[in-house]
Amino acid sequence: MSEIKTWAFWRAALAEFLGTIIFIFIGLSAAIGDKNNSYPDQEIKVAFAFGLAVATLAQCIGHISGAHLNPAVTLGLLVSCQMSVLRALFYMVAQILGAVAGSAIVYGIRPETTDSLGVNKVSNGFFLVQELQNWRQIQSSNHN
Repeated sequence: MSEIKTWAFWRAALAEFLGTIIFIFIGLSAAIGDKNNSYPDQEIKVAFAFGLAVATLAQCIGHISGAHLNPAVTLGLLVSCQMSVLRALFYMVAQILGAVAGSAIVYGIRPETTDSLGVNKVSNGFFLVQELQNWRQIQSSNHN
């Protein structure tokens, strides 16, 4: 309980918050892309954006907080007894709030033609049942 009184504890929680904001901002900005871009390189750009963001943030805040940037990573370290419950709780709250703030920033500056923030969705005019039937037909034709 005494670790909550230290500057290093709050500095690490703040680093996780700011790191997650930057990570989500870069990742979502790359994922929504540009509707006017007809080149098939969107997946590569998104992969590079996420990879470079993680690598850069690990270098920038890794020495401060460990650069978890994801509540699942923090939970894994908690379960493996590599961090305290209190620190893990504050990290996860900071990461969730950072993700919400990063998403809100991207939502606020997104192009007017973008109606989602990189969410996968079914094509217009199709329902999930139709998509599943199409997938099943493709799978059965591949096995024949």
